[in-house]
Amino acid sequence: MKTIQTSTLFAIMAFIVACGGEKSSLEQMIAQRDSLRSEQNELVSQINELEIQIAAMDTTKKLVQVTSQAISRQKFEHFFDIYGDVKADQNVQLYSQSAGEILQVLVKEGDQVSQGQMLMKIDDKIIRKNVEQIETQLRLANDVFVRQERLWEKNIGSEMQYLEAKNAKEALQKQLEATKAQMDQTVITAPFSGVIDEIFPKMGEMASPGMPLVRLVNLDEVYIKADVSEKYVAVVKRGTDVQVDFPDLGVSLDTTISLTGQYINPMNRTFTVRVALPNDKGALKPNLLAVLKVKDFEEDNAVVVPSDLIQQTAKGESFVYVLENHTGSFVAKRVIVETGISYEGNTHILKGLNGTEELIRDGARSVKDGQVVDRTNA
Repeated sequence: MKTIQTSTLFAIMAFIVACGGEKSSLEQMIAQRDSLRSEQNELVSQINELEIQIAAMDTTKKLVQVTSQAISRQKFEHFFDIYGDVKADQNVQLYSQSAGEILQVLVKEGDQVSQGQMLMKIDDKIIRKNVEQIETQLRLANDVFVRQERLWEKNIGSEMQYLEAKNAKEALQKQLEATKAQMDQTVITAPFSGVIDEIFPKMGEMASPGMPLVRLVNLDEVYIKADVSEKYVAVVKRGTDVQVDFPDLGVSLDTTISLTGQYINPMNRTFTVRVALPNDKGALKPNLLAVLKVKDFEEDNAVVVPSDLIQQTAKGESFVYVLENHTGSFVAKRVIVETGISYEGNTHILKGLNGTEELIRDGARSVKDGQVVDRTNA
C-alpha cells in the first residue's frame, strides 16, 4: 500500500483540527482545499512517473505492442456524389405513319447513315391509286371552275354556282396535297446522321401507324442528366467544376456543369443538372451510369486524421491516442478532439491536435490513458 507524504498528512490534520475548533472563514477553507488539490495532482504525477519507470524496468510484465502514424497539416477536400446517367438528344425511334407492306429494308443494324438517306420503303400502291383518282377528279373540277369563272365574268349564271365550283376545286387540291404527303411517309429516311442501332420489323411484314421501325442513334455529343438535392443549390451552379466517373468503364474526366435547372421538383426536392460531354470514340452509351463528384469544402492547412483512429467515449466525445516519449518509454495519451467532416477514410480535426503528433494505430483499442506501451515501428 502506497504511503502519503508527511506534508499532506499535516495539512489534513490541520484541516480537521481547524474544523473541530473555531469555525474557519470561507476563504481559509477554499485556500486549504486548493492546497490539498495541488498536493494531490503532484502526487498523481509522481505516481504516474514511477509507474512508467517501473513498467520500463519490469521485464516480467509484457507491454502492449502498438504501431504509430505521424500526422501533419495538409490540404483537405470534401466532395459529394451525384448519380446520373448518360443521355443523347439524337437517340430516336422512327415510327410508321402509314399502313402497308414493308417492301424494302435498305440498311442493317450497325450501319452508319447520313441525314436524308432512305432506310425503308413501305408499299404505297393504294395511296398512288388514291392520288390518281383525286388528280382525275381535280382535272374535272378545274374545268368546271374555269367554265363557271368565264360565265361569272360575263354575268352569266349565279354566284352560288361559281363559288361551288371554286370550293370543289380547292377541296380536291388540298386532298391531293394530303394524299401525296401520305405517300411521302411510305419512304422512311434518316432525320440526322447516325448509326442504325436496331431494326424492328422484317421485310414483308405489315406496318401500321405508330409502329416502331428503326432506332437511330448519334453519340457524337452526349450529356449527363442528374437530380441534385436542393440543399446544394448554392454550391452547384453553371460552370461549377465536377469530376465525372464512369464505374463500369473505369474512366474519369474533369469538366464543368453546363446547365442547372431553374425549378425544384416538389415531389423529391431536387433540381436537374446537365453536363455536356464529348464522345468522339462512342464509348459513352445512353443510360450509362455516371457519378458526379462536386467539391463543397476545401482547406489548405488542415489537420487530417484517418477516420478509423477516432474512438468515442461513453459520453459521445471523440478522442485519439497520442504516443508520447517519456525518457525512452512510450506512453499512450488520450486526447479529446473536435471532428469536422470526413471523406474517403480521413477526418478533418477542428480542435485538439496541432498536426505534429504521432498517433497510435494498431493497438489503439487495447490501451488506456497513461499506459506504457511498446512501439514496434520507427
